[in-house]
Amino acid sequence: MPIDSTTASWMTLRYRIALAIVAISTLAGFLMTERVIGQHETMLEIVNISGRQRMLSQRTALLVERLVHVTGETERLQVIALLTEATDMLEQGHRRLTDPASGKQAASPLRSLYFAGPDPLNDRVLSYIAALRAAAASPESLRPEDAVRITGEALGPLLARLEEMVARYQEDGEAGFQMLHRLGLLALFLTLTTLAVEAAVIFGPMVRHVQRQFAEIARMAESLERANATLEQQVQERTAELRTAKDAAEGAHVAKSRFLAHASHDLQQPLQAIRMFTGMLERQPQTPKAAAVLADLRGAQRSMGALLNSILEISKLESGVVEPVVAPTPLGPLFERLEAEFGVLADAKGIGLRVVPTSASVLSDPALLERILRNLIANAVRYTESGAVLVGCRRQAGRLRIDVCDTGRGIAEPDRRRIFEEFIQLERPDRDRSEGIGLGLAIVDRLARLLGHGLSVRSVVGRGSTFSVTVPLTSDEPAAA
Repeated sequence: MPIDSTTASWMTLRYRIALAIVAISTLAGFLMTERVIGQHETMLEIVNISGRQRMLSQRTALLVERLVHVTGETERLQVIALLTEATDMLEQGHRRLTDPASGKQAASPLRSLYFAGPDPLNDRVLSYIAALRAAAASPESLRPEDAVRITGEALGPLLARLEEMVARYQEDGEAGFQMLHRLGLLALFLTLTTLAVEAAVIFGPMVRHVQRQFAEIARMAESLERANATLEQQVQERTAELRTAKDAAEGAHVAKSRFLAHASHDLQQPLQAIRMFTGMLERQPQTPKAAAVLADLRGAQRSMGALLNSILEISKLESGVVEPVVAPTPLGPLFERLEAEFGVLADAKGIGLRVVPTSASVLSDPALLERILRNLIANAVRYTESGAVLVGCRRQAGRLRIDVCDTGRGIAEPDRRRIFEEFIQLERPDRDRSEGIGLGLAIVDRLARLLGHGLSVRSVVGRGSTFSVTVPLTSDEPAAA
């Protein structure tokens, strides 16, 4: 049943009246409570500080007594430090209770207790603090009778005056808390009474009206459920179609990987034949022009062989036939082989290659890890025109991060994920087309995921790039760098 404008206005008015009553009751209770708290806040703080002063006076007296009987120099220094700390706390509390600049205690009636009378408590406390300072400053001259005098002062007149101060305000504090308790009960009673009246006069009619609205909503829900049943059937049909299409796509992907693997393997045979015929031609007498053609032919054969190997390797990774064999792998011999292999290429290109020696041992598949590092170093040497390539490692919390750094062109932020996709090569006008078709980093990415190793890249355009592989250390390797 829809709500007409008159009913809605009357319900809104009643709801506002109820909220106003609750708000006024809550505000009145809050103001009364704040007033009582404001009246007793200073008093309660004075009681708290005074009680602590009483405790500190007894503690300092016991420390002075202990200082007289200590024999060892180490123990004497410890007692002096404790006595100095307790004396500082006693003096700070005294200042808070007596210094007009300390805040709300300045206007308290407590000041009259400290400064009034023939024997002001202020002078007695200051004299006691001075005696404590003298005892801490010259413990060797502290006599037993001096300690008795200080202890008697702390446990006698001074303690009695401090207890008098605490007792003076304790009764007022208890009365204040009783008043707070009564105010809380009154506020609770008023709130419960207000809620009972509102439930009977205001919220009861509102609930009945809402119930009628829910009945109408239930009828509408039945209609929606019927429509939803039809929609669910359509969704199930579309889901089945998508699942069939997904299965077909996955099957096509597996078939593609198998085809590439077989095709790459079959193409190796004619490539070997071309290499054999080229070798036969090279053994024949050559004119300079023919020798240049044969050199170009050899270069094309090497590029084609590398391309077929990359296609064969990535197709194996995609088809799931590569099973890693993880074992403890020392990095020292691996680094030496890579430095010897790529050092020649770096020297021929006129750049430096430095491999930092290491004695670390990691958990990985030795052949697959070597393939990862070989691809990263080959890329670094290939794309570095001047400067150097650095290979090193760093321990990080039980793992080892192997870094391959170069001083090449760098990689822009938007391209740092694209470079790990198949057949992606960043545009460079001077790029030699025989360098490949962009499968090296794709192979690195798949091998790293297969081994569970972390792979990341950091780069600054114009300054170079750093590719990092994070590998777990063996159990006998220290985790610290």
